[in-house]
Amino acid sequence: MHNRLLLPFILFSTFSFVVLAPPPYHTLVAPILKHTNANTSLYSITLNDHEHYIIDVDAPFTWYPCQIRHPPVGCNEPACAVARSYLSPLCPVANNTYKYNQCYCNDTPVNPVTGSCAPSQLTNNDLIIYWTNGRFPTGGVNFNRLFVSCAPPSLLQSLPKEAIGVGALSWSSLSLLYQFSYPYGIGIARKFALCLPSSSRARGVIFFGDGPYYLLQPTNFDAASVLSYTPLHGDNTSLGYFINLTGISINGKAINVHHDAFDFKVNGSARLSSIVPYTNLRSNIYNALLKEFTKAARGIAQVTKVNPFSLCFNTSTIGSSRHGLRVPQINLILGNGEKWTIYGSNSIKQVDNDVGCLAFVDAGKTAKQAVVIGTYQMENNFLLFDLDQSRLGFSSSLLPYGTTCGGFNFTVGGIV
Repeated sequence: MHNRLLLPFILFSTFSFVVLAPPPYHTLVAPILKHTNANTSLYSITLNDHEHYIIDVDAPFTWYPCQIRHPPVGCNEPACAVARSYLSPLCPVANNTYKYNQCYCNDTPVNPVTGSCAPSQLTNNDLIIYWTNGRFPTGGVNFNRLFVSCAPPSLLQSLPKEAIGVGALSWSSLSLLYQFSYPYGIGIARKFALCLPSSSRARGVIFFGDGPYYLLQPTNFDAASVLSYTPLHGDNTSLGYFINLTGISINGKAINVHHDAFDFKVNGSARLSSIVPYTNLRSNIYNALLKEFTKAARGIAQVTKVNPFSLCFNTSTIGSSRHGLRVPQINLILGNGEKWTIYGSNSIKQVDNDVGCLAFVDAGKTAKQAVVIGTYQMENNFLLFDLDQSRLGFSSSLLPYGTTCGGFNFTVGGIV
């Protein structure tokens, strides 16, 4: 898979970090904001106290528009070789350039919403993030000279106005996770926990490291204690994360699709996306899901569908429980026998006061990926991307535990 592990020791020996309040902890924490418009929702990680970077688990490196005179990364540095191994085929050839008597390392950052890219240059930037004891932020750490891309402002098109760039959380050795993990024995494990909020009024949370991850103050509820695990894979054509999905059931009954519909393979059949809002299913899988869910929900009044959805209900006739609306339960059947359960809070999108729709989308007959798990299905789920052990930990909905992704206490640390 590309060069995601290329020369990590050499690569990260070129920057340093300053601990603002040295703690005995091995976990970093930052808030996540939800940005919503009429068409979609995106999520950002907050760094430097007030800078919002859109979370992209497929991006090879972090990028933002920076000053014209920025510190260049030399063309012969290992980081340049890594960045240039991810040149986008959608961009013009980006040869390295010379100016101010220096060789500038050119790269091609991509806008994850529009798919557009722009020839840019690799540079360094300082980023502040916070230590945590698992309960609240305990002090800051300033990472000096992290590798980022200096993109043109035009690349921000279609991103939320609050966002200043994109934060990379992929397998790449230039991602935030890898750069937080390696310098000088800082002790951060190569794992991050993503907990997306369901509201723009709440603060979700991202952890880097081993935890603990307390989400219900003042109790000792550590989200890691309720996780199930399944193997986490990479792919030869992307830097994203994949899990093996072998089937889908509705109220325990498997949907009727051919046994090879899910493209079960070593590298995983379902991709996890931090950009796609609703889970995308190839048409044969989507039609089977729609048919089985309709049968299981036959006692619920249907209403006119609302794009991009195909099945909508009058939610005023549906009762609720601690899992959200009382609708048929969806299980994603994973290759190692585990089940990721999707309850009403993550399967029905409320689009109007009394209208809710099945929040899955038909990706078409020839979709490259059989399943792309979207962010709506991840909201208020605790997801642990453990790159050290190549596994994904998942909680299903946190609502039955009496908490949400907005349950971390940022107020003690003064962040929000």
